[in-house]
Amino acid sequence: MRKIINQYLFREVAQSWLAVTLILLSILVINQFAKILSDISIGNNTGSVISELLFFSTMEYLTVLMPLSTFLAILLVFGRLYKESEMAAMMASGISPMSLYRPLWIPTIILAITVGVISSFVAPEARKNMNASSQAAMVNLGIESLEPGQFVTLRNGAVLYSEKRLENNQLSNVFAQQELRNSVNVIVSKTAEILDSPDNRGALVFYNGYLYEGVPGDLEFRILAFSEHRLPLLNQVSNVDTIDLSLESFTSLMEKNTLESMAEIQWRISPAIALIILVILSIPLSESSPRQGRFGGLIIGVLVYMIYANCLGAAKVWFEQGIIPEVYGLWWVHLIALLVSVIMLLSSYRVFQRFLFKN
Repeated sequence: MRKIINQYLFREVAQSWLAVTLILLSILVINQFAKILSDISIGNNTGSVISELLFFSTMEYLTVLMPLSTFLAILLVFGRLYKESEMAAMMASGISPMSLYRPLWIPTIILAITVGVISSFVAPEARKNMNASSQAAMVNLGIESLEPGQFVTLRNGAVLYSEKRLENNQLSNVFAQQELRNSVNVIVSKTAEILDSPDNRGALVFYNGYLYEGVPGDLEFRILAFSEHRLPLLNQVSNVDTIDLSLESFTSLMEKNTLESMAEIQWRISPAIALIILVILSIPLSESSPRQGRFGGLIIGVLVYMIYANCLGAAKVWFEQGIIPEVYGLWWVHLIALLVSVIMLLSSYRVFQRFLFKN
């Protein structure tokens, strides 16, 4: 009897998990696709990188989706079982709330390991490849992709505008503005074109123009006349403080041994831990009477997940800033979530009611 019930629960949860994951993933991928098309339309990307960016984005989205979809799938299935009185029949046949976890533990552990691997190793590599693909697309971006009469934001942060395109595939009457620290550089030239640079990062070359250097609001500007001026399309980041730790490998983060690197490590491990805690929390949270709405627990579950995720994000920032002691890190958020899950699970066993009744 219990074997049949376990197979039934596993099948229902698996089908619901697959459906929820595909729906949420489709929404995010479509949104990313629209963003990529928007970048292509304004000249910040080329159509050749669409498939690569979508694939890398999918890998990154899975770290967020898998804990959420697992949580929502269990809430949906068990909420329906309570609504249709199937859970009451199971309880009458001797199935306890703790027994409901039995068909879920092995899939949960497998999903947690999968999420941990994706979050710690696959997603950072995907983000790195996504940035590399975007940068390579920008370097290979021809002058024909820079539409005249439109302001285009380049990868180096500069804003470019040209009046029209000449027959020799150059831009005429070009304006460019680039912010450098506290100053602003404004370039005005008669023509410009994109050329390959020795470092293969690409450069925008201006001919016969003026370079204005100064601080906004200050009357003192330096004006330089030039016959040729090169502006790199991609900035080379040499300052260690500006390195994006989300792109670093797991072993590299371990070697750094700084607050920022330790916060990033715990942040990557958190989705796997959160998935297990959310599975524990989902069953007592889905408990309801047949008269209650089917999606009442689902709405509460979404709110709980948002609070959980936001607390993790805030804890990461506090940890990086040294506000939270290193021994606490991000673990205290997981500990509180686990404590709440255990309290709700004990409440489903009527432990507190029995204790109060005995006293």
